[in-house]
Amino acid sequence: MAAGLAMLTALDADKELFNRLAEKTEYLHKGLTKVLKKHDITHTINRVGSMISVHFCATEVVDFDSAAEGNNETFKRFFHGMLEAGVYIAPSAFETWFITDALTYEDLDFTIAACDKVFA
Repeated sequence: MAAGLAMLTALDADKELFNRLAEKTEYLHKGLTKVLKKHDITHTINRVGSMISVHFCATEVVDFDSAAEGNNETFKRFFHGMLEAGVYIAPSAFETWFITDALTYEDLDFTIAACDKVFA
């Protein structure tokens, strides 16, 4: 409980934290979208606050059934390619990514560049 209280106290003290997280997540979203469009990869990206998920389907993803419509072969290529490039993402097409304040814009650029390599 002491650790939980310390975390909540730190979050309360940093009034800009959630804005920074949302901005970083939006930056990643825009970068990934640009790369995936460049390579003509069918995709949908969901983003809320500091959570983001990439789905390889053309339709909106709102639940398990719509997420299951994604192209699993493209996701496998994406996951393993990102891993080979040094970016570890959630290993399931049904999971979200959680962006942290520890990530720098250089880290996000690295992630976007890794995605570009995967589909080049």
